[in-house]
Amino acid sequence: MVLGIPAPTSASGKTDRCCPNPKCTPGRFQMGRGSHIVDIATEDANKIRRRAGENGITCPYCGTDAPDAAYTCQHDVDAAAAYVRWAAVEDVKEHVGEMLRQTFGSGARPASGWGISTEYRGASSSQPEPRAWREDLLRDLTCDVCGRQYGVYAIGLFCPDCGAPNLHLHFLREVSLIHSQLELAQTQATQGHQELSYRLVGNAHEDVLTAFETYLKTLYSFVHRRRLPNEAIKKLGNKFQNVDRTRQLFGEFNVDPFESLSDDDLSTLRLNIEKRHVIGHNLGIADDRYLDASDTDKVGQTVTLLAEEVQAFAQICTVVILDLGERLEDLKTPPH
Repeated sequence: MVLGIPAPTSASGKTDRCCPNPKCTPGRFQMGRGSHIVDIATEDANKIRRRAGENGITCPYCGTDAPDAAYTCQHDVDAAAAYVRWAAVEDVKEHVGEMLRQTFGSGARPASGWGISTEYRGASSSQPEPRAWREDLLRDLTCDVCGRQYGVYAIGLFCPDCGAPNLHLHFLREVSLIHSQLELAQTQATQGHQELSYRLVGNAHEDVLTAFETYLKTLYSFVHRRRLPNEAIKKLGNKFQNVDRTRQLFGEFNVDPFESLSDDDLSTLRLNIEKRHVIGHNLGIADDRYLDASDTDKVGQTVTLLAEEVQAFAQICTVVILDLGERLEDLKTPPH
C-alpha cells in the first residue's frame, strides 16, 4: 500500500520547495498554480530549460536543476509523518474501542440485580489533528515566459518551473514600489507637509541604490560561484555603492556592468550615488565630499531632490540590471 500525503499549502495555495544544493542561500521558495502558457513565444524559446508539466525544478536562487522530488522540504516530510502518526493512533483507538464495545456490551445490569456490570465508554479524549501552517513569502511573482506563480525571499534569478531568467521581474517590482513611494510623497506635498514629503522622496531615492547594490551583489555572487566554485567570495561590504569598484569586481570576469549606459547616464548614476550618502547619512545636508560630484549645491544646505530625479535614477539602474539579466546565461560560463 502506498500512502500519499499532500504537502501543506499557504493561504494562496503555494507549496514550499527547498533547494537540494547545500550551499544555496536561502534555499526555500514556493510554487503556486501551474503554468498557464502552453505555447512559449518564439523569442523566449531559447530561455527555457523545460516546458510546462515536465519533471524538474530550477532553484530561483542558485539555478540548480533537479527532479521535482529532490525539492521536497524536510519540514513537509516531518509534517506528513506527524499526521500519519496521529491518524494511526486514532485508528487504533477506534479499532480497539469497537472490540471492547462488542466484548462488554452496553453495561446493563443482570435482571436479578446481582452480578457485575461492565461498560466501555471509549477514550477520554482525542489528540487534535496536526495541521501544518505555511505563510506566503512576501514577494509573489508570475513568470512572464511560462506563467508559473511562485514566491521567493526578495530576489530570484530564475523561474522555478521553466528555468527562464526572471531577474527583470524582480527589479521592476522594486521600481514599482519606489514609484508608489513617490506618489505618497506627492500627496503629502499637496497637503502642505513639505518636510515629510522631502523625507519620503529621500527614502525612495535611498531604496533605489539599496536595490541596485543588492542586485549587483547577487549577480556578482552568482557568477563567482559558477565560474570559481572552489574559491571563496571575498568580503564585498558596500563596494557596489561605487561605480569604479563595481567595474573592478565584474572586471574579474571580463564584464563591464555599465556598458549599456551613455556617458551622461553614467555621470548621473555617480551623482545620485553620492547624493544617497548625503541623504542617508547626513540628513540631506551637503558636505565637501558631495560638492566634488555636484556644482549646484552649497555646503550646509539641503541638497535638491525631486521626484523626477529619483525616477531618472531608477531608470538608469533598471537599464543596468536588465542588461545583466539578459546576459545571465552567458555571464555564468567563462568565455572560450
